[in-house]
Order: sequence, then C-alpha cells, then structure tokens
Amino acid sequence: MKYNNYGALMILALALIVGAPAIQAQTRVQANVPFDFNLGQKLMEAGVYDISSPDGRVLIVRNVNTREGCLMLESMHIQASQANGIPHAKLVFYKYDDQYFLAQIWDGLSDVGIAFPESKREKELKLARKDKLQPELVVIAMR
Repeated sequence: MKYNNYGALMILALALIVGAPAIQAQTRVQANVPFDFNLGQKLMEAGVYDISSPDGRVLIVRNVNTREGCLMLESMHIQASQANGIPHAKLVFYKYDDQYFLAQIWDGLSDVGIAFPESKREKELKLARKDKLQPELVVIAMR
C-alpha cells in the first residue's frame, strides 16, 4: 500500500512538471531578477523568471534562460491592507549583506499574496548578524 501512494505522488509530480509549460502560458507573470536568490533551500540564478500557480496550491518559479525551476506549496497567504488596495505584481526579497531571500509574491490581481517561511540559511544569517538590524527590503516589479 505504501508503494502505491508513493507511485501516485511521483506520477502527480511528473504530470505537474510536464504540464507546467502549457499551463504557464495561460497564467504566467514574469520578473527580471538581477541577482542570485534563495527560494526555500535552493539557490536560484539571476535571470528572467516565469511564475505561475496552475491550481492555486502549487507555485512554479522557473528561470526562462536556464529552465531550472522550483515547485513550492503555497502555504501561507497574506492580506494587503485595505488602505493600500490591491498591490502591484511584485516580488519582495529580504537582503542580508549580499544574500537575497524571496519572501513574498504578489500577483497584482487580488489583495492576497504568498509569503514564504524563513529558510534554515536565512535563520542562520539572522542569528549571526552582530548589528541585529532588520533585513533590507528589495522589491522587483513583475509584468
């Protein structure tokens, strides 16, 4: 029984990866990120990124040039304040010295965004900082 569940999950993951380009063409937004950044435990190279969510639960972040990507579960949604209205489509990064961490994605279509939990590396950097200052916010517009 355990092997059947594992096989089903592998088939689902493969279907998402193979079907992603067709789905992305319908719901894709792009951002030009001029620096390397961390997404979860993965280091992503600078470049143009396609970002999509084909089913509202899985987020696909894919470098257009290298075709490397990352599948993430949309675990934490955040609400924009009503005073600011619907935010523009953007990526929000936290910068610690020369390292960037993707923190939020806003699609520009609603007042709900996606926030990513701190990775192990980001937590280590925060603890190691002597000045204890908050990270610098870096915002990249998407189209």
